[in-house]
Amino acid sequence: MTLVTIALMGAVTFAVRIAFFGPLQPSSISPRIEQALPYVMPAVLMAIIVPSVLLAPKTDGGGPSWLTPYLVGALVGFAVGAVRRDSFFLVFASSVAAFALTGLAL
Repeated sequence: MTLVTIALMGAVTFAVRIAFFGPLQPSSISPRIEQALPYVMPAVLMAIIVPSVLLAPKTDGGGPSWLTPYLVGALVGFAVGAVRRDSFFLVFASSVAAFALTGLAL
């Protein structure tokens, strides 16, 4: 069921993008839209990540109730991304490592 959901989400995302950008010729996209395009992916990722971080299940360990592996992973990824802007894999790996280590520690 999960794979079907992922496939359907991908199909809907593709359909929305092709409906908006498909009819346009590359030379007919306005400069304002071209300027905004680099910010689309980070905005979509934030829309996916923020609810999962804020609504993450609380840990049963002895740590603070607000401290979750999701929050630590997101903060570490943000910090590494602020320093190393062009290294996606470093940001991703550091976030996953922080998430895993915090999950083990709590």
